[in-house]
Amino acid sequence: MHPYLFTIGGFELRIYSLMLMLALLIALHFVGRRAASLGINAKSVENCIIASFIGGVLGARAYYVLFNLPYFMEYPTEILAIWHGGLAIHGGIAASVLTMVVYCRVKGLSAFVLGDIAAPFLLLGQGIGRIGNFANGEAHGVPTITPPEIIFQLRPAFSEFWSSAMVQSGIRNTPEALTSLYERIVVAPIGVVYHGVDYLLKEYVPWGVRFPSTYGAQAYLEFGSLPVHPTFFYEMILNFIGAAIMLTLWRKDRFIGSGRIIALYLLFYAVIRGFVTFFRADDLMFLGLRAPHVASLVLLVAAAVLYKRSRHSA
Repeated sequence: MHPYLFTIGGFELRIYSLMLMLALLIALHFVGRRAASLGINAKSVENCIIASFIGGVLGARAYYVLFNLPYFMEYPTEILAIWHGGLAIHGGIAASVLTMVVYCRVKGLSAFVLGDIAAPFLLLGQGIGRIGNFANGEAHGVPTITPPEIIFQLRPAFSEFWSSAMVQSGIRNTPEALTSLYERIVVAPIGVVYHGVDYLLKEYVPWGVRFPSTYGAQAYLEFGSLPVHPTFFYEMILNFIGAAIMLTLWRKDRFIGSGRIIALYLLFYAVIRGFVTFFRADDLMFLGLRAPHVASLVLLVAAAVLYKRSRHSA
């Protein structure tokens, strides 16, 4: 819950930036070694990873900016301030894949080979990046006092429910007032009627994370110090598990170049992000749906196509 490690003058070493660099260095080391073991020029692979990383960061930021265009039109100096957070992973995935494909075409390399070698570390890196989200107090979940029936609705209902809950409980929508709400919940649950159904605001899970007012984290600005679902940790753990499974195939030469590891990555991340999205409080929207759910469906289709191709080429 501390966004930077230290400051020197006007310079801040932010944990978010550090996690991105750590993920890149891990990928460069292990992907380079694996490529060399297969007789592939390690330097070309490393350059491809760096180019794809830069392309992914730019794509993730562009995706986020486009979905929040009114804000960035009002504050254009914030467009390049990625150290403040605000990278949409699906834009990053699309841009990094496109960058890798273009690089491979130019250098005469196989995109399937490089993709299979790099895919486990893309998922691992995404998990590492969620530590940076935690430090920034972003990519957080809804308050843990939210009824599960609201969280797991296919169409987003949280914002409307939350507004209704604030009105009925007599709480102003400010960080300070919301912080005091938790003290009331501990004493006794608060009843809320939403679309004619009775719900209770109470502590549904004990592992919520509370953010202090000290650094002005987005989670605090939205919900005060109410405990929120630690969606950054949900995704981090699931990404690490998925990466560990992928690495069991990564170690076997016969799977490199088949596209199966890439397909597995797409499958894992579609399922992981689709699940975690239910808990997120700050997801982007697309035509009234959660944008990550729409993107996850696209990833599932792409995974199925890649897997079918890998079986035909086996």
